[in-house]
Amino acid sequence: MPKLIRPYFVNHPELMGKLCRAAFETVQEMMAEAAVGSEGFRTGMVAVLANSGDLLNRHPHIHALVPRGGWDGHGFWVPVPYLDQNLAERLFRKKALGFLQKDGFLSEERVQLLLSWNHNSGFSIDDSVRIQAEDSQALERLARYMVRPPLSLERMRYEVGDNEVVYERKRSNGKPGAEERFDPLDFLARLISLIPQPKLHNIRYLGHYSNVSRGRRKKGKDQQISEPRPLPNDGLSDAQRRARRKAWARLIKRVFEIDPLVCLNCGGEMRIVSVILEHKVIKKILGHLARKGIEPGRGPPEQPASSSPAPF
Repeated sequence: MPKLIRPYFVNHPELMGKLCRAAFETVQEMMAEAAVGSEGFRTGMVAVLANSGDLLNRHPHIHALVPRGGWDGHGFWVPVPYLDQNLAERLFRKKALGFLQKDGFLSEERVQLLLSWNHNSGFSIDDSVRIQAEDSQALERLARYMVRPPLSLERMRYEVGDNEVVYERKRSNGKPGAEERFDPLDFLARLISLIPQPKLHNIRYLGHYSNVSRGRRKKGKDQQISEPRPLPNDGLSDAQRRARRKAWARLIKRVFEIDPLVCLNCGGEMRIVSVILEHKVIKKILGHLARKGIEPGRGPPEQPASSSPAPF
């Protein structure tokens, strides 16, 4: 969130619950719109309140676990593989500013000012961390990261000669980050300010994962079920299922007679580094290539005139 409104959440921690609700409503509305034809679609979210940055500064934000889809009114799983991150950011901003205005923290003029910041609104959503369904170890690591304490003893040291506490920013690519030096009492004061308020739940379960929804499913009052439809036992291991996802390359080769994983320059085998879907990142990359005089891309390979597409 922009620095202009962070003090409201620092001085009124109860607003973090409304921020979680705004985040969930953003995901729910966008996924329900994308799940065309799924009556009663509902997704879920596990949100963790966070109130500090890398250097123990006050930085209220949310970490959330969200499935890539949801359940329809009959309890069947409906996948939603992609959402527009830019649109989600604008919708989340509107909802956050809306409840701040309703609660009397922001005036209409201040809300319109914040909504006019189109180039850099101060709001940001990052959905780059994605985990495959069978990767339970990665899911556990991510959950541990979300609920970690704000203080890391590995990044803190005490220099006796200067009587200072030195705290280091998280390392990037193995290199040390920036440091900040504190008087010992100031450091303790900053830590005390990060202690959660009593009776404030730091982990929130929303939508399909909420206590109300789970209670209804146990009593049979809710048609939605907590598990997707069971898949038939295909007898494959997790490694074999991951290898099966590469079948798209073989299909393209059969249709266009061109292997998309073979480099046209050296003939070596290529591997996928990432799939970029964010419009801002795509435009930035294409603009950089255009400035260097590099052709940004080409259309799909043309079908040879002498042959017909091979059937799938």
